[in-house]
Amino acid sequence: MNTLQHDTVILLFAQTPEQQIRYKTFTQEHGPELNKQAADLLLQHTLFVAKGSGIPLVVIYPERQEGSNFGERLANAFQEVYSMGYQRVICIGADCVDLTPADLLLAQDALSEGRMVVGPGTNGGAYLVGLHIDCFDPEVLAMLNWQTDELLNELVLYGYRMQASMGSLTVLDEKTEAGSGADLSRQLNILPVYHHLHRQLSAILS
Repeated sequence: MNTLQHDTVILLFAQTPEQQIRYKTFTQEHGPELNKQAADLLLQHTLFVAKGSGIPLVVIYPERQEGSNFGERLANAFQEVYSMGYQRVICIGADCVDLTPADLLLAQDALSEGRMVVGPGTNGGAYLVGLHIDCFDPEVLAMLNWQTDELLNELVLYGYRMQASMGSLTVLDEKTEAGSGADLSRQLNILPVYHHLHRQLSAILS
């Protein structure tokens, strides 16, 4: 019997800072240690935001990720969380500086009424993907072109295929994902100068 008090959960599908900096460079001038600090700040900020929403949180780091590519690992992570008894999963990564608890609550509201919610990235990707269990097809989800500028369009097509359209597919406001130092600098321009993350990352990037 399902004893969960909530049927919605946030899935943080993330890498450790050490793993992130193998393929992401947030600062080129100040060496690997500061690059790692930037990645760690993004991760800690994302955890803070997720917990601030009050929605249950499951974090799946690489040691729990199974599959031969990103799509398979992500689909398996969704499956693992559904197997815990949750019906609605809001998946995020640790690379969106201006993600807020309000964004996550908006996604939760969208899934309570519909079957799918997407947060589009400015680069054609997505910073958030939320799915009701009835809209989850692991094989199709794994085959999408994740980590490319084709992803957003494919997610919308996925929604139509899973009949999550006609008012059941919600698209949130566009945000920038931090895949590089340039992306991170653009995100910092959005944050107020008094924001703790603005101060800390500015010190690293300057």
